[in-house]
Amino acid sequence: MFRSGGLWEARLSLGSAIVDGRRRRNILRSRHVREADAWLALDRMRRDHMAGVVPDRQTLDAYLRAWLRHHERTVRPSTATSYRGHIENHIGPLLGGIIVSRLRAADVRRLIADRTTAGCSPATVGLIVTTLRMALQVGVNDRVLAHNVAAGVRVPRVEREPIAAMTRDQADAIAAAVKGTFMEPLVALILGSGMRLGEACGLDWGDVDLDAGYVIVRRTKTRVRAVPISDDAVEALTQHKAAAKVYGRDVPVFLAPRGTGRLTTMTVSHAFPRVLVAHGLPRMTPHGLRHGVASMLVMDGAHMRVVAGQLGPASTAMT
Repeated sequence: MFRSGGLWEARLSLGSAIVDGRRRRNILRSRHVREADAWLALDRMRRDHMAGVVPDRQTLDAYLRAWLRHHERTVRPSTATSYRGHIENHIGPLLGGIIVSRLRAADVRRLIADRTTAGCSPATVGLIVTTLRMALQVGVNDRVLAHNVAAGVRVPRVEREPIAAMTRDQADAIAAAVKGTFMEPLVALILGSGMRLGEACGLDWGDVDLDAGYVIVRRTKTRVRAVPISDDAVEALTQHKAAAKVYGRDVPVFLAPRGTGRLTTMTVSHAFPRVLVAHGLPRMTPHGLRHGVASMLVMDGAHMRVVAGQLGPASTAMT
């Protein structure tokens, strides 16, 4: 207990640590007018430390960067990229400077309000908060955080519109809207197969057999399935192959617009709805094409087992 500047100061030494190549002492301080309050504060700091509260002045930015460095090794690259985007573009700019041990539920609610005002959809806001919640929970599990302040915060409700069955005319209108864009052969393939966007973007030319009219979808190294594709899709891929600047069995079928690597689902998910709206069509996500294929197959009289086999879910009930 020290008298400093007319105030009683409680200090709790937590030892020292190497930070950025330098040894630094970790000391918690709390100043009070009365000596009794300082003693109470010291007891509280000791209890917090025993409960696992972060012992230094680590900011949320630093904490999330450390979490991401470790966590990205355990998830897919696309998932790690999504987490990084949430942290760098949404969480960090608003809350990154807060000491992680001082983060409160009110700060998380402020993040939700800020991102909603910025125009983020309820689903996107929910994903941002989920990333923060996951990161903080690791700290709780490791006993470096006393509790997860994001665990009980409610996120905006996602209102999902009923899925309407797609007609052939609507499918033709969508194909016409993307004609001439980098998405033209990709959309033709999905409309002609019902594939998932991620499955289509993950194709290499070695997975495509245009003569037999099917593509190979590799779920894992040992789980693969052959997906028949329509004549329109075969024609679109044939033209796409002829125009390709680079071709090989291990070369991606769909390259990024600037040719800097494989086309990502995120790029398509952002561009596809904008193109539809620009052509006066209802807004739709790329996944809506998959639903459209299912509805057109059913309207054509296909049995549900045939539809399930084409789309690839686990059962006809899931379809």
